[in-house]
Formats: sequence, structure tokens, C-alpha cells
Amino acid sequence: MRFLLLHLAFILLSMGSLAYIEKLSREAKVFVREKSIARDISIKVFGEGGEEWKVEGRELVSFGREIHLLGVFLRSASGYVVKADSITLFRDRNKGELKGDVEIRGEALFVKTERAMIDFNRNLLWGDGKVMVWRESNFIEGKGFKAYLKPLKVIIGDVKTKHEV
Repeated sequence: MRFLLLHLAFILLSMGSLAYIEKLSREAKVFVREKSIARDISIKVFGEGGEEWKVEGRELVSFGREIHLLGVFLRSASGYVVKADSITLFRDRNKGELKGDVEIRGEALFVKTERAMIDFNRNLLWGDGKVMVWRESNFIEGKGFKAYLKPLKVIIGDVKTKHEV
């Protein structure tokens, strides 16, 4: 008799649990973010001073106001080229976050780091990680940098330099 009452209690408890789970699943709201994917992308970005950037990427994924590009090349009208594995563009702020093997190349300048931010309005790139800078025959290593591109001005923290004459 105990055995039958225990099984009956278990069955009633199971049925109650299933009804409760079904009620919760009906009430649950699922939010879906809009996602778009495109390949071989070219975007023009303008800063406040009229400086034009051409942003090229192998693949684009868009989530709302953010755009993620993979295999990125940024080219400025003044001749700077920025390469990175990826960039996240924040359209509402006209800024971007570069990640993975970031290289900034100019006429007499080469900067290499793993992560950097870019402000298209101010023509400014900055980061707080390890950075290596080559300018002509000088090599500078540091931690953290700011690179103003127009006019060119590079500020590096915790500097170690190597000069060749």
C-alpha cells in the first residue's frame, strides 16, 4: 500500500512540475537582436576636420548600432594605413575598437600593438597595452600610447628606446 501511495505522489508531483514548466515557457519572452552578415566590405568614414577614412574588411557582422568587421584595413586620406584582425565600429560615436595584430603605418612611422581604439573625429588612435614603435632608424617599446595623426604626434608610456646612428 505504501508503495502505491509513494508512486501516486511521485506521479502527481511530476504532473504538477510539467504544468509549472509549461506555464513558465508561455510567459517567457525571447529577445532577438537583428543580425546581418556581408562579405568584402568598403565603408567611408568622415571626421570633423573632413579627414576621410576608407574602412575595408573581409566580413561584416552588424548588431544594431555596432558593426564588427574581420580582416580590416583602414586607409586615411593623409596616407596612414591601419591593419587589424577585427574592428568594432560604434556608429553613434564615430569611434572603433581594433583587436589583434594592430599595425599603424605612415610615411616614417610604424606602430604595432594588440589592441587599440580609434576616434575618427579627432584622428586619434590610442591603447593601454604593450606597443612597439619604429620611426626611421629608432625603435621604441612601451606600454600605452596615443597617436594623433594630423598633425603627427605620438605619446608613449613606460618607454624603452633603441637608437641607431
